[in-house]
Amino acid sequence: MPLYKYLAEEAYATALIEKGQIFAPPLSYFRAYEDELVRGDPNDGKLRHEPEGGLVLTKESGEVVQMPPGWQFRASVRAHDIFVYCLSTELSPEIANKFECLFCVEINEPSLLGRISRHVRLRSKLDRNGIYSREIDYRKLVTAPGTDWALPERVAFIKPEDWKWQREHRIVMGRKGAFAVENVECALENDGGEVSVSATATDPLILHVGNLSKIAKLHKF
Repeated sequence: MPLYKYLAEEAYATALIEKGQIFAPPLSYFRAYEDELVRGDPNDGKLRHEPEGGLVLTKESGEVVQMPPGWQFRASVRAHDIFVYCLSTELSPEIANKFECLFCVEINEPSLLGRISRHVRLRSKLDRNGIYSREIDYRKLVTAPGTDWALPERVAFIKPEDWKWQREHRIVMGRKGAFAVENVECALENDGGEVSVSATATDPLILHVGNLSKIAKLHKF
């Protein structure tokens, strides 16, 4: 299945095709990125759950507590430790226009993932087995989290339905331990509260996976 990388500059597209330059920012970058919610999402890497009837909590004592409307459960990955390479499953002038990108590189996904995996294994600070590639799961707040909340490799692929237009497919990598079970920050949030975003971002992960000209081609809009 081909995937599509939208890029604002032809030089970036050339670097991807000729050098295999993979620029993967941490999730914290997208949380702090301000562009009227086109790329930036303060809730990226967060699983949020707000059932229609309100949250029902069960304490360790067995006591059941009914929370007032507007409260939601939130599980958040360690956003500085997980790196994301964003692509799309569609070649679309509408997506390109919204991203303000005149260029798009079409890539054969299995071949790209194999190359990225080989290079990640050479990085001593990265989780050599923690490389995940799949489409984003666009979820409603009322969707029950099940066990997904405890698995960072699943939370990293969950976004609100407002971003469904992106048709996003991600390749996700992490530092050692980033994908450990329950390595998430859990909290209860009120709907009326402000979302705080850290402006401090970890340096991006940059890989050069070699010439991709045999598995990639350039589109211009």
